[in-house]
Amino acid sequence: MNLAQLKCHLKLLFCSVSLCFADIIIGSSYVYSSTLLAQLREPSSNIKLKIEQESWITSIQMLLAPVGLILTGILADKIGRKKAIQISFIPMILSWLTLMFANSFTTIMIGKILLGYPFGVGSCMCLYIAEVFPVHLRALHTAGPTLFVGIGMLLECVLSMYFRLQTITGVLSAMSVGAFIMLFWVPESSKWLRSKGKYEEADKADAWFDLSCINTACDQFGGENPSGEGKRPPRESGNLSDQASCWSLYAQPTVWKPALITMTFFICQHCSGVYVMMFYKADMIRDFQLPWNDVTVAVFLAAARVLGGISFGILHHVKRRTMLAVSSALMAASLAFIIAYISAFQNVEHPPYVSTLVFALVAFMFFGLTGVVPLPWVLCGEVFPIAIAGTMNGYVQTFGYILWFLVVKMYPLLVLQFGIICIWSIFTIFCGLNVLFAIFIMPETKGKSLDEILSNFESENKRTKLNHVP
Repeated sequence: MNLAQLKCHLKLLFCSVSLCFADIIIGSSYVYSSTLLAQLREPSSNIKLKIEQESWITSIQMLLAPVGLILTGILADKIGRKKAIQISFIPMILSWLTLMFANSFTTIMIGKILLGYPFGVGSCMCLYIAEVFPVHLRALHTAGPTLFVGIGMLLECVLSMYFRLQTITGVLSAMSVGAFIMLFWVPESSKWLRSKGKYEEADKADAWFDLSCINTACDQFGGENPSGEGKRPPRESGNLSDQASCWSLYAQPTVWKPALITMTFFICQHCSGVYVMMFYKADMIRDFQLPWNDVTVAVFLAAARVLGGISFGILHHVKRRTMLAVSSALMAASLAFIIAYISAFQNVEHPPYVSTLVFALVAFMFFGLTGVVPLPWVLCGEVFPIAIAGTMNGYVQTFGYILWFLVVKMYPLLVLQFGIICIWSIFTIFCGLNVLFAIFIMPETKGKSLDEILSNFESENKRTKLNHVP
């Protein structure tokens, strides 16, 4: 690797880290609710909450996340991917400042509501990486959001061991301000700029990245010319509004087919139980009769998320369908072991080798992060035409967050009604369905340009015609 290539890779890394840094804050917010409630339950706390108020504090940001997704998706198409991400830091900063000085249930709720908006940045991150990064590096850098969420969860767990709420929120607020400032040095996606007719700005962005020095590697993996010079404009990644009216555009197979596929993927993902494990650690420790406290298990699960995110990045050269199939199968095996153990020792007061359940839970989380957790969000950023990618990501991921809210909200009631074994057996079945989804439905995007991905959704006749366009 020569100096020019090293500079190019460092610039890509800087942009990837700057864009994905918001996921550290979002990951911290997953664990922050449990830390907040634990400290508010202390006798010395000035804020006394009822059980119903506690449930709203835990779930409200997930309910408000779809609003942020839709608005961020619309902004991403209107003003650009980078600016949409940068704007999301404003409510994030305000939310942490509000929580820092919160002295009542109302102010806590205001802070948590504001914290729901930034969840929409995930769609823009994947969009930016899919549009800017060469295809042979795209899979590696799309592991960033997943890895950074795990780092954020682990950071929150560590901070909660040593500091009070005001200090934790102050640290997260300062990190949000720093991330907001970093984005001023990140250029906008040149593909989005060209789709808006801003060719001069697009050329400047391409010149800054200087991806031509790694074109050889990009071509080797089947990628497209990053600079876009010397080639005709992409068929589907350009401004499709020139080819169809606004409403007929959404009826095209390159829009509705990937929408159905990604929404199906979200159903299989959320019904696998992986997010339930994040939000109901204390309940699972009680129901599974684990010998460890909830803080220790939370640290282990957060560490599993980090290691799983790293593994997802390391395995970037593996086909997406293979990663999903293996990840889902190993998750199903982990849950099958847990269910078999609970069933075998259900009426035993002190079951043997109970610590193996903790390791099975950690294995379940680790294997989930190598495929089932990150891939639906990544896939959304790779399968839609650029002209409406931001908007469609907002709609599809809104569907995902609504499912997330419903599954997490209904879990305690379902366990009370049907029992822990029945519910987690259903989760095991959905892990198996993820394997079938990977084999028969999921499109392969590894090493493919956007045009190649979109062509798979066209009819055979139209695909043949497009391939013969000079």
